[in-house]
Amino acid sequence: MTVTPAPKRVFDPMMPRTGQYRPIADTEDQTFSDWLQRQLDEILSLSETPPRCPHCQSDGAVLFARAAHPKPILPVFRCLSCDVHFRRTTGTPLSGLKFVNLSQFVRLLSQQRPVTEAAAILGVKPLTVTRWIKRMRQWILHLDPTGHWEARVRLGMEIRPDLACPRCGVTDRMHYRGFAAETGDRRYHCDACRHTCRLSDVLRDQAPGFVLEHRVVARPPSPRRKT
Repeated sequence: MTVTPAPKRVFDPMMPRTGQYRPIADTEDQTFSDWLQRQLDEILSLSETPPRCPHCQSDGAVLFARAAHPKPILPVFRCLSCDVHFRRTTGTPLSGLKFVNLSQFVRLLSQQRPVTEAAAILGVKPLTVTRWIKRMRQWILHLDPTGHWEARVRLGMEIRPDLACPRCGVTDRMHYRGFAAETGDRRYHCDACRHTCRLSDVLRDQAPGFVLEHRVVARPPSPRRKT
């Protein structure tokens, strides 16, 4: 049995993690944004044509309430088979989410930016953006279990180079630490031996055809936040 390897996210090591000293370039994956926007247009549609019931999968549903301001935002349908009311988002990770500047959020999802900067652009709290990213990734995996599209989400991910330290040889304690002022080269630091060097110097010693991989680092929850 052939096992298909999981798609890998591609990161640019020369992209700064913050825009404090250098502006972060727009690196939107237009193909991904267009695909995701089409999926969102369908599930957030104001069409009054009843979809299939998410509970019993019956096609016997009727319109119960039209979309209106302020509520309901989306049309509400009633299943004649199981007598359940639902929206198109019912039973999906997008259920109950209230997006702000959704089109802008879609553009940011594929970009290598921190959550704090995305929150400032969208005018919401960083915790809100983190929740949107988590739910959106879950929904994308529901649409495409292969992970092809979900692997293109890069917003808010902290990455570390998958390299061995040239001084101590440890492979899981490396992280990026700014840029060299005189050349603009990316620098990285080893937490094991506290050695700092330029990324270009390490890559120069690699074998031909070497591809720099990155690990996504999950930060532990803050002890100050209620769980």
